[in-house]
Amino acid sequence: MDLQLYEVRHPNPVAQNNYDNLIAIDEQKSALLNTLHLFFDTDKVNKWHKKYHHSKLNFFENILSGTPLVILEGDVGCGKTALAHTIATPLGKLIDKRVFCFETPSNIRGAGRVGEISNRITEAFTQAKSKVRGNDIGILIIDEADDLATDREQNQAHHEDRAGLNVLIKQIDSVGREKTNLAVVLITNRLKALDPAVVRRATQIIRFDRPDKDGRKEVFKYIFAGTDISIKEIDELVKASERKDTAYSFSDLIQKIAKQALFHAIEEDKPLDKNMYIKILEKVQPSPSIK
Repeated sequence: MDLQLYEVRHPNPVAQNNYDNLIAIDEQKSALLNTLHLFFDTDKVNKWHKKYHHSKLNFFENILSGTPLVILEGDVGCGKTALAHTIATPLGKLIDKRVFCFETPSNIRGAGRVGEISNRITEAFTQAKSKVRGNDIGILIIDEADDLATDREQNQAHHEDRAGLNVLIKQIDSVGREKTNLAVVLITNRLKALDPAVVRRATQIIRFDRPDKDGRKEVFKYIFAGTDISIKEIDELVKASERKDTAYSFSDLIQKIAKQALFHAIEEDKPLDKNMYIKILEKVQPSPSIK
């Protein structure tokens, strides 16, 4: 089988730096970290059960037997993938364990041969589970999950796609059933396109949106940290970046506009300031929203 997972070991300083630089999504960061913590820190969960409910809470078994699946959903450029790729470092530090982060390749579907999707999905899970040994834990990231988990009821769903989806569901179930130290994180821009059977299995669904007024304020504080920009100018940037129809994404504001503004400032031998940013902002339209 030619499938090869992309693998990163955590904690590591690069991931920690990237995690720290994820601006204005503190709620999502906390939600994902807490959920993964409870997946893997069974000692803490059991101690809580014993301390407060004398190990008699009937519903407690639902926690222990739950499927270790989290879905990150929302619009493009809002931090889903960046958070999934970096969360393993703060998690590893929190529970003092080594964490392996695995990502399926972009060609996970293969070349379209009969049975290939199903075989490659099985291989991805088999590889991830085999590499998590001893006290180590793992996170399997499946980006653009709607490519593999499209609703079976959609008219365009091909037989191979339906077969692949069935295998994906079985593999997700096997992780929980086998008590493997592996969590699965699905990332999608179109939650409604996912099959209900996959959505039902998620312990948590975390929503990501384009930054609102307060979020953009945090973004501009981050972009202009180290300059002498004033609070008034930050507020002017927030107002200038307001859009009535499609809002700017985090990626638009940082990766597109801020980088272009920085390049122009260097080329013109001028400091990066509010006016330079707005000059570029006025030329860049927000990236299209995916519904």
